[in-house]
Amino acid sequence: MSTLEHPDKAFDEMDSKDKVARLHLVNLPSLPTLLMEALQYTDDNQDLTAFADKISQDPPMVVRILRIANSPFYGMSREISSLRQAIVLLGLNRVRYMLLGVCFSNILPVRHKDFDYPLFWHHSMAVADCARQLAVYTGIGQDIAFTAGLLHDIGLLLIVLLFPDDFSRISNEPHPNKIETERRIMGFDHVEIGSKAAKHWNLPVAIQEAIEQHETPPTQESALSPGLLIYAANLLVIAAEQGDDSGLERQEAIACVLDKLAIPIDQATLWANTSLQFADQIVVII
Repeated sequence: MSTLEHPDKAFDEMDSKDKVARLHLVNLPSLPTLLMEALQYTDDNQDLTAFADKISQDPPMVVRILRIANSPFYGMSREISSLRQAIVLLGLNRVRYMLLGVCFSNILPVRHKDFDYPLFWHHSMAVADCARQLAVYTGIGQDIAFTAGLLHDIGLLLIVLLFPDDFSRISNEPHPNKIETERRIMGFDHVEIGSKAAKHWNLPVAIQEAIEQHETPPTQESALSPGLLIYAANLLVIAAEQGDDSGLERQEAIACVLDKLAIPIDQATLWANTSLQFADQIVVII
């Protein structure tokens, strides 16, 4: 039995709503200790040394980070040969984002004929980096924005793992609105199950709420929040992925949320495109 399988056969016979209500009983994997500890460090000399020492205890992780640091995306003029050198040249926060991506992409491996795992993480990485850039502009914490962006669609992985047959039905439905299809077939959607997973992992409430809100358009009363950034980043990345085929409805939604964030469309589009380049480099390595 995998770490994400339910603990008893009675679970199979439950209604979908009862299943999601009992999600807290599912044995979701714990977040890696390395990840939880690394997120506590700040960008100063003392923490830089401690951070490098901590990651060095996991040699495969060091190899992955060095491969990412030496990728063309970062354009370093000389080869980065040590973890400490990577942290000095790239900055602790940037290396920490690499660590986030590697860790989260490895704790929920998925195999399903209807699920494109690399494409999923490519989109998630792009949204994470786009949200980080939006956060810099708006003054919201970059760590919260990046993590929330990385995990915004984590509920999709849980649906694939816990309800593979339902996922196949959802994937093969012609209806373009997957949220509505999920609710019709399962009685809940990936937003709901994703926010429950974030709560299970004791992630900050702001991240839980951002996952819960990432498909919800803002209203006039909506305040600036990580959830608003993730909603915007998700739309921007999807539009960049689809190019000219993004659709009028999505373009109008993007214009509305960027107006609320007071971000020029040209700047936001540039961030979305550079985020896709970031994802290109990360996903092929992790």
